[in-house]
Amino acid sequence: MADRWANATGNYPFRFFSPEQIDRILREGVKRGKTGSHDAIERILKHEPGLQRAGLWRQIRRLKQPLKGKLYQHTVWSPEDDEILRKGYADGWNGKRKAVRGLLRRHPGWQPHSIWGRAARLGLVRKTPKKPRQRSRQPWTEDDDRILLAMAGYKTAAFIAKALHRSGNAVRYRLAVLGKSSRVHLEGYARRTLAQQLHLGSRTIQRLIVQGLLDVRDPRITRKSLEDAFKAGRLTGSLHDQLPDAKESAATPREDGPVATPLTNSMPVAPGDLSKPPRSCRAKRIWADVARQLNVGASVIEQLVFRGVLKLYDPRVTEKSLTIFCGRYGALIKTDFLDAETRNWLAGSMDLAPGAGKDEAGGLEASRQHARVVRTCEHCRRAIRGNVFFRHHKRCPKRNASAESAESCQDLGRR
Repeated sequence: MADRWANATGNYPFRFFSPEQIDRILREGVKRGKTGSHDAIERILKHEPGLQRAGLWRQIRRLKQPLKGKLYQHTVWSPEDDEILRKGYADGWNGKRKAVRGLLRRHPGWQPHSIWGRAARLGLVRKTPKKPRQRSRQPWTEDDDRILLAMAGYKTAAFIAKALHRSGNAVRYRLAVLGKSSRVHLEGYARRTLAQQLHLGSRTIQRLIVQGLLDVRDPRITRKSLEDAFKAGRLTGSLHDQLPDAKESAATPREDGPVATPLTNSMPVAPGDLSKPPRSCRAKRIWADVARQLNVGASVIEQLVFRGVLKLYDPRVTEKSLTIFCGRYGALIKTDFLDAETRNWLAGSMDLAPGAGKDEAGGLEASRQHARVVRTCEHCRRAIRGNVFFRHHKRCPKRNASAESAESCQDLGRR
């Protein structure tokens, strides 16, 4: 050890500590962790200022990992050793670990890396496939920028990076160079939130979307929903034969049994120009194209979308379509059921016309009479409007808690 100190310090003349004492101080400091090592080094440098801090850290590493034998040793493999290694690698990860440990006990002078190298030379190591080379270091082309700008704001940076075979940081940096943000803008209103604000049922909102009275951001049908419909037996045929492109709207084959009828409780469009939707909405054009590919009626696709069998890429209702809906079919929204804040929002921002679309609203009057009745739960004292009260009454947490406590008291009384 003294020779190592002499080689490391250039024959430094120790004044206060000897090399053996320094090693003992460093060992005691290592036992107390990183803080103890720092304290030991500071104590040594206080009395031996000629020593280097880096040299003391190297000495700590030597003391923590003392060399056992020679660093490099030639290994002579016998047929028995090769057989042990082959059997271990054939049994998976646990067998491999047991084989390596057994060979190290069999030959104490061997190193694990020599065993791993022998396994590689025998062809026992499985080669993992190389990852596809990313194009992060390649210059951006005009086509790359065009695709990037088309997806920016609608797709995440990870999705764009996968499409362009680049890293996520490269996509974010390129967007910053072009003056764009990588943030995804979720414009519009979720169906559930809109149903709660307008005091309409979720199925009513879905019906309005299917009928074209409300437009969504991306009405294309997802491939996963089609695959699930095929697996569930709702649709028959082959999805891949109909759609070569995964991003296009998926076509659905003809259903078994009778063709689905148009939606029930439908609201016909008035013949006047003011109440007619401006052109056919984008969703209906896409679904009609799907039906044309399958040679079925458009009502088949609309019925599956209405039931929730076929999902849409982005079903959020756009703000523009909600403004048009409030101006043309404002009578469908019962302002008496809304709070003051929602009424002011619809009147000030959405241009709500309460008298517009009375003919269309007449078809919903019979099914919405129950919403005029407000009941109060006797357990949680919550005021609930409509038939939803009965579902809440069965699932009320306080009612169930009181019932469980009563049952427990009865069980104790019986005991």
